[in-house]
Amino acid sequence: MARSVKVGEWYRHRDTPNYAWARVVRVLEPGQYPNDTRKKVAKCEWVVNKTDLPLMIKYIAVSNLIKTN
Repeated sequence: MARSVKVGEWYRHRDTPNYAWARVVRVLEPGQYPNDTRKKVAKCEWVVNKTDLPLMIKYIAVSNLIKTN
């Protein structure tokens, strides 16, 4: 069961908890276009520092996002 994330909040990827930030733009349910997986996926703006301009969009499984300070 995937936990919920809030749109507009900052998270980090659980495999790289000390590098880069992901700001959730949209949450896609399983099977909802363009998510063709069986997992709930978050469309995120990926940046190194929170003040940087977002130059990359990543689709990350909600279960891989962790909330940090």
